[in-house]
Amino acid sequence: MLSIKAEYNVARECFNQFIGLLKETNPTDNLIPTDLYRTKKLVSKLGLTYTKIDCCVNGCMLYFKEDIAEIICRHYNAPRFKPKSRNRRKQKDVPVSRMFYFSIIPRLQQIYASMRFAAHMRWHNDHIPQEGVITHPLEAEAWKYFDRTHPTFAAEPRNVRLGLCADGFTPFS
Repeated sequence: MLSIKAEYNVARECFNQFIGLLKETNPTDNLIPTDLYRTKKLVSKLGLTYTKIDCCVNGCMLYFKEDIAEIICRHYNAPRFKPKSRNRRKQKDVPVSRMFYFSIIPRLQQIYASMRFAAHMRWHNDHIPQEGVITHPLEAEAWKYFDRTHPTFAAEPRNVRLGLCADGFTPFS
């Protein structure tokens, strides 16, 4: 339900009313949370945290690690924060642009914790390829070269190889 809310930009009040309807139509001893706050609190127990990182409006710089104290982009002299309104005191600095970093390790741990998905994560080891047909990247020469170069990594069936999926976006053309 949270992913539907995010996908379609559903308002908080609409989400709360939808949850209320689900709660009413299910048996009285159900565990459906009563509103968005309690839903997020329930999901937070999964441990899938994120880090907010301020970035330049032009996307050329992250204000992170050694650059965390910077307030102006060193490439374009663009400000890090939006200008403050004059009628309020003690207003927090609001970044012009922000990204959310999701660590991949806890997400992979959640996938391997699921019996259903763990088998899919080992598929590359269990799959028997057809000769002369490439149906998956593991059958390509680059994957085979990696296996020959790093035999100890290739020997562990639970090791994960990550690839970049551009989904129609071509960065170099």
